[in-house]
Amino acid sequence: MQEFGNLKKCLLTLGLLLAVTAQILTIDDEVQLYLLIAIITLTGIPHGSLDYFVERQSSSVTPQKISVKQFLTRYLLSMLAYGIVWWFFPTFSLIAFIGMTAYHFGEIDWPFRSNTKLDAVLYTIYGFLLTAFILTSHIDSAAPILETIVQKKLSTVFWMRLGSLLFPYTCLLLALNILILSSIHAQLGWNKKLLSQFIIQSILLLVIIYWLPLYLSFGFYFGLWHSFISFNLIRKQIQLPNDYAGWTSLVKKALPFSTVAWIGIFLLIVISSSFQTEWLILPNLLVGIAVLTLPHLQVFTKIKVS
Repeated sequence: MQEFGNLKKCLLTLGLLLAVTAQILTIDDEVQLYLLIAIITLTGIPHGSLDYFVERQSSSVTPQKISVKQFLTRYLLSMLAYGIVWWFFPTFSLIAFIGMTAYHFGEIDWPFRSNTKLDAVLYTIYGFLLTAFILTSHIDSAAPILETIVQKKLSTVFWMRLGSLLFPYTCLLLALNILILSSIHAQLGWNKKLLSQFIIQSILLLVIIYWLPLYLSFGFYFGLWHSFISFNLIRKQIQLPNDYAGWTSLVKKALPFSTVAWIGIFLLIVISSSFQTEWLILPNLLVGIAVLTLPHLQVFTKIKVS
């Protein structure tokens, strides 16, 4: 059973400090953008760059071990297929991406995964509501980005109206979700301490997300919270110690694949921008992350989180 460990406490404390700072100081949008790109580059992308080692560890119990060449070929083909679909059907691809993100975020945040269908449904709903909260609570900033991502097939005005409409329902459903979990926690194998920790964690995450502006909100949740918890799970999966040497080894393993991912996303931004009238770093960076998400999700579901 996952514990409410020091890592989560440190991340939540850092998030609250950032949120309070953002409430006191006005942080320029350009500074926020640079911070977001730096966080995604240094932590968001690298946490997915360890997928080969997760896959290798997961398949070590079978007679046939996967090679780097086999893994990368399958991984890149999956990315290419999703990238082509995204190019021709951006709105559908965005919906699919939100669904995958909901599943993955919920899976990582879930305190105890029993690998049942009920668990999968519940943490996907939780992940979806959390993703919806990030977007709808900052819809003024998110709407222009969403318009660009779907190639202007849905306008900024549409996204702003939709976000404003959905925000109160998202808050209501999050509260209802917590109440439902409180009533069925024993069926999920949770004790009261685990339930209390999860409720506190959820409330603090929502406060941090709401108080931070969009770029920093997404940067904290995806680049710090989600990525560092994922790093820790990977560390456990590939049996590295929880010390300086273990984490250093983890970084070294991630570096070669991270470099390939950085180059690939940079080329995607350059190529995409050549078809557009302006240099659109953030929307194309998010599309690049989306394209990486499909094969990453296929690997990460094999990790043992409990």
